[in-house]
Amino acid sequence: MVPRRVRLGSTILAVGSLGLLAASAAILLSNQPDPSTRVGRHLWAGALAIACLAVQEIILALVPLRQGRRWAISAAAIPFVLVGAPVLYLDATNVHERDRLWTLGPQVISQLIGVCGLLLCASGILGHKEKSEL
Repeated sequence: MVPRRVRLGSTILAVGSLGLLAASAAILLSNQPDPSTRVGRHLWAGALAIACLAVQEIILALVPLRQGRRWAISAAAIPFVLVGAPVLYLDATNVHERDRLWTLGPQVISQLIGVCGLLLCASGILGHKEKSEL
């Protein structure tokens, strides 16, 4: 039996990952990334990669994490460390001051939601003792 906080945490993590999809959609649906330019192709590639990562995170949250798989904790944490934190830093240091709130706000909220969900899952999975061990 998987603890309730693991089920809740996995749902919260999946919701937080939807924010990454929204960021990708905002890039792809804007008029900015012209794929006929080098920068435009890089924007498209980055947005598609982040979208793939978000879908992977949602699948990790709703399947192996919800089942209480220990390996899924680190698999779900890796995107926060290798993508989330560096992109947040890059945006914080390079986005024009007038756009900073609209750029960083959704990222910070999405990351906080995701990390809270991940921590709930980790505490439920790593703190869960089997009845036979008691």
